[in-house]
Amino acid sequence: PKQEDHLSPFLRRYGIPYNTQGPKVRLGILWVFAVVAVLVPQALRPWGLAVLYGVVAGAAASQIIDAHRGNRTSADRAVAAFAASGLAVAATMGTQALGIGYLLLVVAAVAAAVGTPEAGRLPIPRAGHTVAAAGICGGAAASLVLLAEYEIGALIILLVFVMVYDASDYVVGSGATNGIEGPLAGMLFIAAASCVFAVVSAPPFNDHGSDIWSFSVLAMIACPAGQILASALLPKASAHAPALRRLDTMLVVAPAWAGLIGLYLARAV
Repeated sequence: PKQEDHLSPFLRRYGIPYNTQGPKVRLGILWVFAVVAVLVPQALRPWGLAVLYGVVAGAAASQIIDAHRGNRTSADRAVAAFAASGLAVAATMGTQALGIGYLLLVVAAVAAAVGTPEAGRLPIPRAGHTVAAAGICGGAAASLVLLAEYEIGALIILLVFVMVYDASDYVVGSGATNGIEGPLAGMLFIAAASCVFAVVSAPPFNDHGSDIWSFSVLAMIACPAGQILASALLPKASAHAPALRRLDTMLVVAPAWAGLIGLYLARAV
């Protein structure tokens, strides 16, 4: 029987799917190398990060629209894809440019919905769906870009947390009989990584090493919350959206982390 046949209605709608078909481990390793390649060379920051995560965010937003509509030809899809990618690029110019990007997203979504009427689909709900898909996915990518500008150490810590969470969640969760073991394994490995960062006094927590635990708890809660949010954006949790699943753990933790790190650095000054 399919794995989802044994799941409760809640998990079928909002759970975390584990697709074990295909070269998942190799793709995960390639993704790590891609992130390192755009992050390590200082000359590529933050543009390399904006391009990499912007492309993924654009694909994720378009997959959300596709999953609900069942086709790939709507104006909403184009707006969602370009807007999500554009938000990551706008973040390279600061928070004001990012705010303008969100306003333009709303205008473009409404214009596309009004300008291309469809039977049985009201313009405002269509525009709202486009804004949600692009705004959430693009916001996660944009938050990483802002973090690169704020404090590169905070960005590296967040990426390590997300990567160890994703790996642990997939390895344990794909063989588990419930929806708890995978996220719990990811949380435990975030705690283990936090121990290392606390010992070496990684910046920006080098003056107050214990502060990293507050942010690690945030990551433990926000990473699975992002996965649930990704499922909520789809018609069902198992809908095909590989780009969204690559980004899902970032959807909540990246904006929260960027905002709180900004406040943390301002308080330190």
